[in-house]
Amino acid sequence: MRTPVIFTLILALLSAPTYAITDQERSVLQRLNTELGTITHIINEAEQAANQRDRRQVDYQRLSDDLQKIQQGILDAINAERREPRSLPPVDGDYR
Repeated sequence: MRTPVIFTLILALLSAPTYAITDQERSVLQRLNTELGTITHIINEAEQAANQRDRRQVDYQRLSDDLQKIQQGILDAINAERREPRSLPPVDGDYR
């Protein structure tokens, strides 16, 4: 008895129409992109201040690359007329 209800709910969610990004969402994403730009500058400062003789190093290049992937995804969403499903490269997530 529970299975048809769950199936119907899943079907309803999957068949819901996809709408273009709203002005409010675009504004928030633009603000997020600006903040990520600030974080990029902070990462660069940290890289310059890093002690190269430390045993454990942060992989700033990988961190910057992942951040750029995220920023590009945000910019794609901001500039897209309509969202289309697509495959994105995964972020590495391991910076040590």
